Amino acid sequence: MGLSCGARALKFCLFLFNLAFVICGLVCVILGVWLILDRYAVDNLALAISHVKGIQQHQDDGLNELASKPTAVRQIGYLLLFGGIAVIFVASLGCCGAAKEWRPLLCCYASCLMLILAIEIAAGIYAAMHSHMFDKDFRQILRASLKLYNGTDTPTTLLSDEKTTITTTTNSRSSTDAMLVKTAWDKLMQEKACCGVDSRLGEFSQSGWYRLTKGRSEFPPACCPPKRNGKLAASCPTVFRYGEVVIKD
Repeated sequence: MGLSCGARALKFCLFLFNLAFVICGLVCVILGVWLILDRYAVDNLALAISHVKGIQQHQDDGLNELASKPTAVRQIGYLLLFGGIAVIFVASLGCCGAAKEWRPLLCCYASCLMLILAIEIAAGIYAAMHSHMFDKDFRQILRASLKLYNGTDTPTTLLSDEKTTITTTTNSRSSTDAMLVKTAWDKLMQEKACCGVDSRLGEFSQSGWYRLTKGRSEFPPACCPPKRNGKLAASCPTVFRYGEVVIKD
């Protein structure tokens, strides 16, 4: 007995729906392999985007920052690769099951969807139950990153009988990380009108910036409200946080 018109339309929609996911999975796999094998994949992507936007000199800052972290790029590549393979597998079951009208494949496809749904529900419940722990851990991570603000790490020096050798590689890497931390924090504090994690005294006391300024100010310029010309003040009696917070001398 043939399928009714409505059943055929449903079969066709199911096939097209899963075919679209197969194509998306293939794209993810290709991108994942590209990011894993090509060291300059993100650089090339940033350059291509800048050409598309018509910006020749200024590339995307986010992509440029990501390109400076090859380990993170490789991890994203593996995530895209394995995620794409999983999507292709599940979507292929739906495509073949709809095209062949084979019940075992459709049952397997439905089981995979139910498993994915169950995992998502379990993850949502776990996240809701432990959200306070995530907030606490995230704040600890942010407070730890403040110690690197403007360069906490000092150059590593190796002493020998004949000469003193400075390990420029370690120093350069630490200073680069510190500058990335400072840039990220400055941008975050200016955009969100906040200062550090809790906008309280002493948060920057262990940072390299605090030592460089010899404690002349408790908060960096990025915490200060901007001047009328848009430039940041070197110091200020108030800081950002839901309006103005007066810091007493």
